[in-house]
Amino acid sequence: MDREQLIIDHADDLLAEHGYHGLNLDQLAERIEYSKATIYNHFESKEDLMAAVDLRHLKLRAELFSRALIFPGNSRERMCVVGWADSIIAQMYPHWSSLHQLMETHSIQEKVCQTRRDSLQKIGHRCFEVAYEIIRQARLSGDLPQDGPSDAHILCGLISLAKGAHLLESNQSSFLLKAGIRPLDMLSLNYDIFLDGAQWKPLHTEFNYQITDQRIQSDVFAEELAHLQQITSNTSHLPPAQ
Repeated sequence: MDREQLIIDHADDLLAEHGYHGLNLDQLAERIEYSKATIYNHFESKEDLMAAVDLRHLKLRAELFSRALIFPGNSRERMCVVGWADSIIAQMYPHWSSLHQLMETHSIQEKVCQTRRDSLQKIGHRCFEVAYEIIRQARLSGDLPQDGPSDAHILCGLISLAKGAHLLESNQSSFLLKAGIRPLDMLSLNYDIFLDGAQWKPLHTEFNYQITDQRIQSDVFAEELAHLQQITSNTSHLPPAQ
């Protein structure tokens, strides 16, 4: 295995186990059986290494998102593929949402090498471009009204719903726990409420999106879901049948 990838692999594991403050480079060096100096030969700082981990997951996210563009269905079904991709990544790598949010702060970014910062920005834009293209297709096909909310408004709304759910899931309040509320379990319904409000057709009350979910599971993400089934028996975060 490539030495740099080995370092990233074990750094990812440590971040999953202990979070940002638990990523100790001395412990990492012991795990990979190389010196700490070797780590610094590949990464300028701890934050630069974290950026490499973030970039790995962001590339996967962009790849899964891109599958939506070739999904045979209407524009809203293709946006469902994006929602499934986001949900699958959240389950496979539950620590990544917090890591990615941390990497967006200025105090962290300034310690990341410019090349990696540029790569993160480029891959991040690719994810936005997929969503924007689906919204554009919806306008052209008439699924979205021309006089409705702007493309930016819709995209910002979807991102806000997703980020809010991930944040609440990772930092659940005692009220949410007591009420038995799992934010990620509610995300699909919240998407539907928002998109129905934007008049993105077909509305969820007028179309069998349960069949769409089944097609996405079998035709788009079968391999990822099989892998997920191997690493966890908890599938409660998957988008519920609509």
